[in-house]
Amino acid sequence: MTPANPFTERARITTPEHFAGRWSELGLIFERIEGGRPVLVSGTPGIGKSSLLTHITQAAAVNLEIPELRAYYLDMHAAEDAAQIYATLARSLGQAGDTLAALELGLVAVGDPVLICLDNAQAALAAGWGEGLLEALARVARGGQLMLVVAMVGTPPPLSERFALLTLGALAQTEVRLLAETYLDGTGVEFSGQELREIADLSAAHPAYVQRAAYYLFEHKLNPQVDWRVAYRTEARDRPIPGAPLPPSVFEGGSLQQLAQSSYGGERRSQQAARPELLALPEAQPLVSLLIGLVAAVLAYLSSGSWLLALAVALAVSIVYTVWSRPRRAG
Repeated sequence: MTPANPFTERARITTPEHFAGRWSELGLIFERIEGGRPVLVSGTPGIGKSSLLTHITQAAAVNLEIPELRAYYLDMHAAEDAAQIYATLARSLGQAGDTLAALELGLVAVGDPVLICLDNAQAALAAGWGEGLLEALARVARGGQLMLVVAMVGTPPPLSERFALLTLGALAQTEVRLLAETYLDGTGVEFSGQELREIADLSAAHPAYVQRAAYYLFEHKLNPQVDWRVAYRTEARDRPIPGAPLPPSVFEGGSLQQLAQSSYGGERRSQQAARPELLALPEAQPLVSLLIGLVAAVLAYLSSGSWLLALAVALAVSIVYTVWSRPRRAG
């Protein structure tokens, strides 16, 4: 019997067995929300934000060791105002009303810790009412009973409340392999290490494109006449993920530049411009050392009239400068 192609999940992953990887991101998120700090996850479309939030709601009780934890996932994409969000959350807790006060009453009534994962916050932020909602929920989260994780497309706006910021990036090579093998389990089909590396390269390790590339490779395994690379590139070119096109090198057959991985920012009240990093230039050190030594030698000779003493001073100054200018290791 020919196995069905399992790589057809082109949207949010809701099956726990199909979620793979993102270990460091999950660890950081659980650490922050356990400490009473809300988290704001951002990234390009299809990078896995919705799947990450879904997995958090499914796994938080176990990972945080809080069996009584109530976890809720809510997609804000179609919401018209903050009242709809409050009403939905309050109703989930058995409380009527569409205000922040109604939600707080619901939290008090249930008595258990509550985790809320809000997805697709970008539309609400663009409409002007999302910022007030997130800041109000963040203030409630400081009280300890509410845990908050928010996801959005694009760059997070400055907020008056402290959010720990996480930018979700490409998968690591090991995560690409694990994701593919999770779907292949039970199909009788295997991908080689080279094929998995090629999937990562052709997809730029972007989760949504990984699914597409793996789909066509699976079809090739069933029917070797299928040129899976051509089929995948054709779909990726004709139907790219809106807002997340692949780099041209994927279609040109060249090697990709280094992929951007997830980055985690500490709690801060607003976005700050990145400071340029001061880079050491070790290749300039020998020349500088020589010049300093010559100057020291000349000064020593003029004061003492001895070339032997001048040479000794030059050597000592050069050694001291070289040791002093050597890069220090942090910590």
